Amino acid sequence: MRFLIAAGLMLLFASQASAHKIDEFLDGLQTFQADFEQIVESGSGLTAPVYGVFYLKRPGRFRWDYRGDDAQLIVADGKRVWLLDRDLDQVSHQSQQRALRGTPAQLLSGRGGVEKHFSIQRDYEADGLQWTRLIPKDEDSQMEQVSVAFEGNQLKRLEMTDKFNQTTRFRFTNTTRNPRLNASLFKFEAPPGFDVWEH
Repeated sequence: MRFLIAAGLMLLFASQASAHKIDEFLDGLQTFQADFEQIVESGSGLTAPVYGVFYLKRPGRFRWDYRGDDAQLIVADGKRVWLLDRDLDQVSHQSQQRALRGTPAQLLSGRGGVEKHFSIQRDYEADGLQWTRLIPKDEDSQMEQVSVAFEGNQLKRLEMTDKFNQTTRFRFTNTTRNPRLNASLFKFEAPPGFDVWEH
């Protein structure tokens, strides 16, 4: 019995320490910029990596700017999330509150600490990084779990697994905390001639 109590307390303390690490990163974070590499893993294997720049302005604004002539662009303006698909000449958008439920973007851009929207499942070390695995509290989230990794106080990795067992992995480099970012990064206008769809 004493062993079970001690083990439970150790797990509790580890979870609190991990949550504090994420909350510590978010504390005082106003803006963030990083280069990223994205890979998607599914039952059919791995996709080729894609690259881009991630911009964040808290609360509620971010931009995933993918590289390439036909690359996608994702912009959250505080109310809606916009997806520009240059390959299809199409723009889709939906409510930001609905789109971000249980996602890493909600964790990074939202107000409040990590435990507002997530439960802490596990802390562990892998690849020389300190990881925390989170479970979204919102049952309507499309995400099954989200993992966040730090090297010291530097955000290095984000991973999210959806309900179709597809895992999207992000690696961050050239990270900058609280850079000055132009407000135009978080505004979106559909290019002329593109179809616009609301979800």
